[in-house]
Amino acid sequence: MSASPHDLTGAYAVDALPETERAPFERHLDTCPACAGEVRGLQAAAARLGAAGTAPPPAALWDRIRAEVATTPQLPAPAVRADRRRAGRSGALAGLRGGRRFPPLLAAAAALLLAAVSVAALGLCLTGRSGRPARTTDLVAAVLAAPDARRVAARPGGSGQAAVVVSRERGRAVFVAGGLPPAPAARTYQLWVLGGSGPRPAGLVEVGPGGRVTRLLDGPVTGTERVAMTVERAGGAARPTTEPVVVVDLA
Repeated sequence: MSASPHDLTGAYAVDALPETERAPFERHLDTCPACAGEVRGLQAAAARLGAAGTAPPPAALWDRIRAEVATTPQLPAPAVRADRRRAGRSGALAGLRGGRRFPPLLAAAAALLLAAVSVAALGLCLTGRSGRPARTTDLVAAVLAAPDARRVAARPGGSGQAAVVVSRERGRAVFVAGGLPPAPAARTYQLWVLGGSGPRPAGLVEVGPGGRVTRLLDGPVTGTERVAMTVERAGGAARPTTEPVVVVDLA
C-alpha cells in the first residue's frame, strides 16, 4: 500500500481506494479492530449525509478550511499512530473532536468531513431530504455502526466491488458496492436473501454516481444466509430469473 493502512479508513469508507489497495486494506481490517470500527462509523456518517439534499457551500467556506489547515500544528506520523493506539479510536469522529493532529493531507480531508457533517447536522445550505425515508437512513447507519457489524466481501468475479455489512444484534444487513455498472435498459438489479426456505426478495438497487450503492436489505438477516444480486425486469420479480451477478456468503 502507498500509505499506512491506518490512514486509509476514510478513503475505503467512501469507495475511493483503487483495487490494488482495496484487497490489502481489507486484510488489514481483519486484524485491526480499531480501523474496522472507524470504517463502520465513517460509513454510517456517509449514509446519513447521503440522505441530505445538496446546495453550493458558502463562498467563504473553502478559504476558511484552507486557513485552518495552514495554521493547524502537525505531529509526525509515528506520534499520530501512537496517539491512535492510546485513544483506541472508539468512534469514527472522536479523533476529530478530541484535538488530534493529522498530517497535512489528512487534516484537509478531516476539515472537509467536519464541514460536511456540520452542514448536515445544523441544516445549513440544505434544500431538503432525498426520497428515502429518514427511518431507513437511520437503520442503515445503525447497522454500519453496530459493535458486532461484520463486513463480508462478495465472491470474486462478480460485478463491481460489492460486500454486505451484517449485524446479528440488529438482525439486519446493508449491501454496499462501488464501481457497479448501470443495469441494462428496462432492467433493474434486485437483491435476494438465500436461506433454507429458498430465495427471498430483499429490494431493488439504484446505482449512484461512480457505481456506488448503499442499500438496506429488506427484512431480517441472521448472518448465516447468502445474499445475491440478479438482473431482473423493471419493477423486479417474485423469484430470480437470471444467474446472480453478485454473491455474498455471510456464513
